[in-house]
Amino acid sequence: LPAIGANELTGDVEQYEDFYTALEKTSPVPMGFEKIEGTAHGYYHLEEKRIAIDEGMSQFQNLKTAIHEIAHAKLHDIDLNAPEQPDRPDRRTREVQAESIAYTVCQHYGLDTSDYSFGYVAGWSSGRELAELKTSLETIRATAAEIINTIDGHFTELQKEREAAKAQEAEKEPTTDLAAEPTVTILYS
Repeated sequence: LPAIGANELTGDVEQYEDFYTALEKTSPVPMGFEKIEGTAHGYYHLEEKRIAIDEGMSQFQNLKTAIHEIAHAKLHDIDLNAPEQPDRPDRRTREVQAESIAYTVCQHYGLDTSDYSFGYVAGWSSGRELAELKTSLETIRATAAEIINTIDGHFTELQKEREAAKAQEAEKEPTTDLAAEPTVTILYS
């Protein structure tokens, strides 16, 4: 029988650099890579308001983890000086929401994380009532849509910048117009 668990995602992603740059611009807090001890692939640091992603993972896992942590930063940030956080969901709900958003956003871009995400969500939602999970669906849908729209906007900006840079390079290159070549006249005596 297959085990319910989260296997690390492997593989490279087409346009990885642009996608990661778009995620950095989408994130409400700075993101960076660092060596993380233990089994976590990343985390959102509540005090320092930053996202850490474990070094040495695949491009695919990096992107999925970044989206998961961006979801935490957008939905689950708290004021550490506030005495109570009455509207904050419990940890299990927070993890289900963040991973479901990561799955939805990745799926939108053709990145199938089901091998990882389904086991992750199953583990964190174990023992939950269906009504409890349904209350998170609108939050998941709305946040995934917001992240997708923001990433799309940044992709468009990056493409325009790249096209402008190519146009500038093309203008700098010398043209080889044969009509403009100097004529050499040889005189015989």
